[in-house]
Amino acid sequence: MKFKEEIRKRLVDHTVDGVTHQIAQPYRVKVPVLPADWDGRAMKAVSTLVLALTGIAIVWSTVSIGQLLQGGPGYAAAALFDISWLSVLLLEWMARFDPSKRKFARTMGFLLVGITAAAIFWHGMLAGSVALAVVGAMVSVIAKALWMAVFKHVDRELSPEDRQWVAAEMSKANAKIAIAGVRRQAAAAEVRARLEILAAEKALGELDEQDANTAEHEVEQAPARVALSSANTVREPAAEVLSIAELARQQVAAGASNQQAADEILRRLPGANVKSVEATVRREARRLTRYM
Repeated sequence: MKFKEEIRKRLVDHTVDGVTHQIAQPYRVKVPVLPADWDGRAMKAVSTLVLALTGIAIVWSTVSIGQLLQGGPGYAAAALFDISWLSVLLLEWMARFDPSKRKFARTMGFLLVGITAAAIFWHGMLAGSVALAVVGAMVSVIAKALWMAVFKHVDRELSPEDRQWVAAEMSKANAKIAIAGVRRQAAAAEVRARLEILAAEKALGELDEQDANTAEHEVEQAPARVALSSANTVREPAAEVLSIAELARQQVAAGASNQQAADEILRRLPGANVKSVEATVRREARRLTRYM
């Protein structure tokens, strides 16, 4: 076995004037050199060649089908044929550990390659050349066959027991992904619901405050009723009139419900607006609840 030297670094203590710090010290170490992986290199070479041939097949089919579709936008439509079976080819590789998905992708690949080959054959026949029709149709088929050979070589067959174990692991992983998605949707819905509730409460509070201000303004503007007295009667000072908000705070603080508080305020202030009084009571009740 061959070895090669590598320079690595390690931390060592270094003391100067009684102060110690750790510094990086380089050192040499011999490590074994792995033998060349000729199988891996060969597989990379084969994959590169097949990829190059696939590019040639794409160009050939695009030109042939594009001419069949009268050129112009027909070339864009022609590219759809090869892109379709190449996409299914990638899906087949991704599903190499799932037999059912792999079978479906492989069947779709055969179908799409068959459609592409038929279109190229049609173009060759219209051009009046049987050789062009047959050879041109075989280009995409050969590319598909080469990719099948590559997949067959790198594919690792699983025993029935191992296949069931892999299926169980995939099912568990898919379940976790599904649960995460559902929880994310539920959390987003909860956030939206809370935001809507907060927006509604804010709007309701603004309306209640507006109604309360309107009610207080009406009470302030209402003329005070002064009882007439005789000339010999001494006029007593009028009792202080509380605002609707103050009355609401008193009633709510005393333990009255919103309806009881509104009824009491209307009894004391018969000329007040019923809706404004109820809105003021609700607002003051929320404020007291918030501060408690």
